[in-house]
Amino acid sequence: MVLMTCLALLLWQGQTTPQLFDSAVRALQANRLAEAETAFREVLRREPDNLGALGNLGVLYSRQNKPTLAIDTYQRALRLAPAEPGLLLNLGLAYLKLDNHAAAKPLFARLSSPQARELHAICQLQTGEVAAATAALEQLPPSPAVYHFLSLAYAKQQDLPRAEATLAKLYAALPPAQAQYLEGRVWYDAALFDKALAAFEKSGNALEVGKTLVSLRRNPEAAAALRRALAENPNDVEAQYFLGALLVQQNEPKPAIPLLTSVAESRPDLWGTHYYLGKAQMLLGNAKAALPLLDTAAQRAPGEAPVHYQRARALQSLGRAAEAKQAFARVAQLQRQANAESIVMK
Repeated sequence: MVLMTCLALLLWQGQTTPQLFDSAVRALQANRLAEAETAFREVLRREPDNLGALGNLGVLYSRQNKPTLAIDTYQRALRLAPAEPGLLLNLGLAYLKLDNHAAAKPLFARLSSPQARELHAICQLQTGEVAAATAALEQLPPSPAVYHFLSLAYAKQQDLPRAEATLAKLYAALPPAQAQYLEGRVWYDAALFDKALAAFEKSGNALEVGKTLVSLRRNPEAAAALRRALAENPNDVEAQYFLGALLVQQNEPKPAIPLLTSVAESRPDLWGTHYYLGKAQMLLGNAKAALPLLDTAAQRAPGEAPVHYQRARALQSLGRAAEAKQAFARVAQLQRQANAESIVMK
């Protein structure tokens, strides 16, 4: 990789900045992401305020599933063009990759396209503005996505007849397996897990079956379903995450660690991965290895009491009594029990 980068830089020395930018765009369009990243970075070395290079670099990081880097890059671009619609939309989409609907919502609110209106309504729905989201979704042109989220809005309001009637429209618009999956998502996101399980089982989606069984506390069945999902796709990050986390919660740290380490390599932005890896090390009696993992989790999720509880235990094990006392006080301040945790991919 270093040799390739050096060769690319030598080749680009004779190119003007516009020529280099065009080369980077072609590489991005061809999905040659490493080459495109190096070229865009060279453009920015020459022209730090090149808006096109920043915007495209954000797109590149999103494609690489690096939403935190994408967000930083889009924010830098927006400082140069605060009202650019494409940047606002892409920044909002990057926040959605982190399930940060609260941060995405005001960005979509500044846009007027049908896509932005739909995304804004979805963010309202996911941030508790269910009535406002319902009203907005009811005004949007009909589509499978609108049917999906409108049925979720009704389900969250316990209006199951309207939710089911809207799901019937979804079934009329999509192939059965796809509609069954989306029906499962509606019931899952509305915390109606028995209904979600029935839909996911009909769709044959082992990953979603496993996640739903986790929510139902049917852990042995959940582990079996997640293992089926990994047998179908060994690189499925969600299956690795949920199975690894479930194994930690079942006091099986050794098989969990390789799964969670793989997740950390592909999704370093997930605080939950650091938390469960830290908890796994604590189960193995290795507080020294656990503490930096739990420090990272606590920095990224300051409101999560289980993280602070495990961190306090690690500090206590290492003889750092004053810091442990502060961490335990943080747990008490959050008014949550350490064992009242659920597996959420954040």
